[in-house]
Amino acid sequence: MTISDFTVDMDSADSVLEAMSECLRLDKELNEEKPWDGFVVVTGLNEVQGASQAWRFVGKETLPTPVGIRNPALDPDLLDWLRQLTADPERGKWQTWIARYDLASDSFDHTFLWPGEDAGFNVLGYDTPMATIETLNPAFHAE
Repeated sequence: MTISDFTVDMDSADSVLEAMSECLRLDKELNEEKPWDGFVVVTGLNEVQGASQAWRFVGKETLPTPVGIRNPALDPDLLDWLRQLTADPERGKWQTWIARYDLASDSFDHTFLWPGEDAGFNVLGYDTPMATIETLNPAFHAE
């Protein structure tokens, strides 16, 4: 699977995100870990490095999970293009992208965090605290 397998307007952040979301949703390694109720992929980027971490939601549990290293959604060139499309005139390019998928609604929620806004996420150091990730699990907030 590649991004070219999808109809994508490369000048539209929404279109690019839709294709990237589909690539994550169809990820073979992630789907080998089913059943799950959703997942989150957190990607950190700066000018010299990038890293991604993933977790799946099983009820109130949040568990580490693999995502294919060759997943097109994690392609460095595509991520850089997305950063350009979504850059803020004052803050520049974001540093952290949170892609959260909820199986019940079959929908993604995308959050971009700029330097200084991403406290608690240490994706580049592969050291994001589980307490931070657990708050992204929809069941974590359900009573």
